[in-house]
Amino acid sequence: MAERDIFMDTNVFTGIVGDIQSAAENLVLSDDALKNTSCLEGFTAGRQIIEALKNVHTSADLYRQEASISLPRALYTVRDSMIAVDNAASESLTVESKNAGGSLNESKK
Repeated sequence: MAERDIFMDTNVFTGIVGDIQSAAENLVLSDDALKNTSCLEGFTAGRQIIEALKNVHTSADLYRQEASISLPRALYTVRDSMIAVDNAASESLTVESKNAGGSLNESKK
């Protein structure tokens, strides 16, 4: 392959994206720490820790949503686009076959 060529096994690619999606869907941060914050409410640093925990949980939920929905959708779009470009390129090719009896031009069009 030339330096700028791309080869993609779409079945392997689809499997990898599916694995990313599954892993992200299963990445759920336990909210046990948020349920047991009463001991932290009595002092300023404790209230700041509670706010930090809330932010961590919000970020984790957002990450899980992006990684399990948006990222796979984008990667599947990339895959489908590459397949479409590959199909269009292969259909536009004209192949010239030479043999002892002459030459034959074949096109996929």
